[in-house]
Amino acid sequence: MGLAMMMLAAGTAGAQRRISIWDGVYTDAQADRGHTLYMQSCARCHGADLSGTYEIPPLVGRFMPYWSGSTLDALFDYVSTAMPLDHPGALGPGANADIVAFMLKSNDIPSGSKELSGGNLKAINFDSAKPAAKRARK
Repeated sequence: MGLAMMMLAAGTAGAQRRISIWDGVYTDAQADRGHTLYMQSCARCHGADLSGTYEIPPLVGRFMPYWSGSTLDALFDYVSTAMPLDHPGALGPGANADIVAFMLKSNDIPSGSKELSGGNLKAINFDSAKPAAKRARK
């Protein structure tokens, strides 16, 4: 039994801590860079205000519940491989991370002190609503 407990403890210690998009997973500077990139590569379809059109989905509002329950890597992977629609995958990982940061900021997700990067996205839950514990600490 002692060996099993040690293995469980080792596995738990090595597990990546899960956080939420509400934990400040991007910086304001990154979102500002993302805004510039968004205007150059995304605004022609999704609109300057991210509201979309009748045929193109918005990136604010109903956008949040659509991605809820996933991790941020799902959104990042989609942006990286399917966008921009006229040249999918044309932007590099840094540009895509900046655009995702801008999208988060545009949906009133708070910024933090560390930039969003491709390496930690599977550990970031995409919660469409601020978790109760986060609301209480505000």
